[in-house]
Amino acid sequence: MKRSTVICGLVAIVLVLMSVPALAQGPAGMRLYVFTSGSLGGFPKGALQIGGQGNVDWAPVGFYVIKHPKGNVIFDTGNNDNTITNPDGWWGPLAKGFGLKMTQNDAMDAQLGRIGLKTSDIKYVVLGHMHLDHGGNISKFPNATFVVQNDEMKAAWWPDPGYSIYYIPGDFADSKKYTYIRLHGDLDLFNDRSVQIVRAPGHTPGSQFAVVRLPKSGTVVLTSDVVYLKESLEKNLIPPIPGTWSPMGMYEGYQKVRLFRDAEGASIFFAHDPEVFKATKKAPDYYE
Repeated sequence: MKRSTVICGLVAIVLVLMSVPALAQGPAGMRLYVFTSGSLGGFPKGALQIGGQGNVDWAPVGFYVIKHPKGNVIFDTGNNDNTITNPDGWWGPLAKGFGLKMTQNDAMDAQLGRIGLKTSDIKYVVLGHMHLDHGGNISKFPNATFVVQNDEMKAAWWPDPGYSIYYIPGDFADSKKYTYIRLHGDLDLFNDRSVQIVRAPGHTPGSQFAVVRLPKSGTVVLTSDVVYLKESLEKNLIPPIPGTWSPMGMYEGYQKVRLFRDAEGASIFFAHDPEVFKATKKAPDYYE
């Protein structure tokens, strides 16, 4: 009886192990490029963390390009290129409030040109959310397919009272005619687990992050604003309103990011963390 019980137990363990899929690996030739759409600086750290002390002297506005055999992907689109010549006219008082700095070298066409791409070469535009520093250059990609949470589209066009400040209608004024994959959940973009989109409402009603599984570098998490800073994740510090739409959702998003970090040993690229950004390879260099 005992022997049969042990055998049954071993069989059960084997079946469970067989049911767990092997850790996904991206296809050969897949690459990840890191960019910044200008920078922010000279604003209180309390804007990024409740109770934050001092000022943020410099912060990147990160966005990313993934070259994949099935099509090129851009994750977030940075600040609108109009802010290069007309920051106050486009962002209003937020331009000075957040110390926005952009030059012609930060323009989207110039940045993509560093890796031999044009805006028309992008097949998918994945938006972590549609705030001004992440969805600013939507209009640069009219022929791409946009991957957005449906709740984020509603939040951008019809924001809740008090949460409209970071949405600029001019950024997405023409976007009604674009092609969308409108999500209410997660998505395996290429059906090979190499680019996984994970819903994490908290910062905004439709925030999401990307899990990129590269053939050599392994798993990388692109947080957008699901997490602002590495310190925020480590100390469980969330932003104040309006940087947090749902406190509980923000904490749940942190935990989702931690799960990929811990389960897959994922590297985490935070869109606005200056120290993490300085330590990353910048385009035209890449991760593969």
